[in-house]
Parts: sequence; C-alpha cells; structure tokens
Amino acid sequence: MCWLEDRDNRLARARALATTDPAGALALVDSVLAEVPDDPVALRTRGAVLVDVADAERDPARALARYDEAIALLQRGGCPADPDLAAAQRGREAALRERDSAA
Repeated sequence: MCWLEDRDNRLARARALATTDPAGALALVDSVLAEVPDDPVALRTRGAVLVDVADAERDPARALARYDEAIALLQRGGCPADPDLAAAQRGREAALRERDSAA
C-alpha cells in the first residue's frame, strides 16, 4: 500500500470515529501529521474532527478554543461553502452565547 492510500484510510477512519471517539479520531489524524506536518488533506480533516470534539465539549471556553482552531484549519481550504466550516462557525456562535449567558 502506498503512503497516500494509507493516509486516506487513516483519515477516513478518523472521520468515522469523530462522533463516537473524538480522542481516537484526533490521534489518527495526528499520526498522519506527524509524518507530514503540512499535509493539506490531513490539516483539513483535523479541522473537521475538531468540530466534532468541540460539539461534544461541555465547557464553553474549551469548545470555543476548539472551534477557533477548527475554523483556522478549515479556512485554509479556501471554500467558504465548506459544510464543516459552516458547522464550526455555527458551533462557535452557540458556544459564545452559552459562555456569555453563564457569566
């Protein structure tokens, strides 16, 4: 198996795991990034997985940090219609409202 196939397999597994095992999903993505830190597909996948991690976060401040990181990674793709980017932006807005209402 070539490296690109292996990368794609790991990233697909990470996306599948993201909602049930966010830590495991991030570990898979990070294993790809450990090999090629600037891989654009892996960076975008990390952003998408971070949206799921932030969605599951109960602490609004930590969720905001995850959403911000996700947005920064997803904006690199240059597609403003990206559904993961839109989800990150909506999640960030909700986390801000939740944080502000608790204050």
